[in-house]
Order: sequence, then structure tokens, then C-alpha cells
Amino acid sequence: MRTNLIIVADLGLLRAYRVVKGANDLQPHLELVDELRPESAHQKIADQVTDQSGRFSKGQGPAGVPGDMPAGEQHDLELEQRRRLVNLLADKIASLLAEEGISCALAVSAPIHRQLLERLAPPVRARIEQTLALNLTKESPDALLERFKLEE
Repeated sequence: MRTNLIIVADLGLLRAYRVVKGANDLQPHLELVDELRPESAHQKIADQVTDQSGRFSKGQGPAGVPGDMPAGEQHDLELEQRRRLVNLLADKIASLLAEEGISCALAVSAPIHRQLLERLAPPVRARIEQTLALNLTKESPDALLERFKLEE
């Protein structure tokens, strides 16, 4: 199986490049095929939710008493946002690899590497020839080609 795509991702960005080698080209080059920038990955939690801890009184005692505001509940919003972003990235990778005969090399930032691979379906994972637990989203296409050893 020949590598057709190089996909690099972190929680805030996914880029998919097609490996292109023309008849007159000595070396392959990369062509940007798709890019995903989830809006929620670039927003603060306070900008996404309307309720903030400590906004409402406990309902005990007179209003205005210091310490009469609740501490708020921890809802693990950041963890839930991370889970949703990983699912979004996995769905995007699955759609990119949906066409028969496409394989890829994948570089995903280390904190979400294992979680993303676990989220991918086994047929999709089987199409991934190489994986790196590195954030290469800011690398140039030429640097990406050097990172991955592609078969001719």
C-alpha cells in the first residue's frame, strides 16, 4: 500500500496533504487537500457557556453577605470539550480515508495521540501506515516529507 495522504493534527487544527509525484518530478511534493479549524478549540470556556460559578446566591441569609456565593460545580467542561474535539478529528480522518485504496501517514500531538487512535474504527486504523506522536501542524510541507519515510 502506498501512502497517499499525510495528516497532521492537534486539538485546534487538522491539515491533510496529498502526496503528489508527477512524471517529471524527481521528488514528491505535498498539496494541501483539506484543513479543519474547530472554532470551539480557539475559544475560552467562559465565552462558550453563559453560567459562571458564583453568580447566584445560596439562598441563605441576607444578600450581600461576603462568602454567600456558591463555589460552583465542576462539570469537567474542558474534558468534555477535549473529548468532542477528538471525536471531530477522528470523524474527519475517517472521511478523508473513506475512499478505497487511500492510506496515510499521521502525526498527532502527544496528549491526544492514543485517544484519537482509539476513537478511529479498525478499518480506518488499518489504513494508517505510520504514526507519530508529535505536533507537526506548523511544519512546512517540505519538512513533513522529511519526517515521514514514504515508499516509492
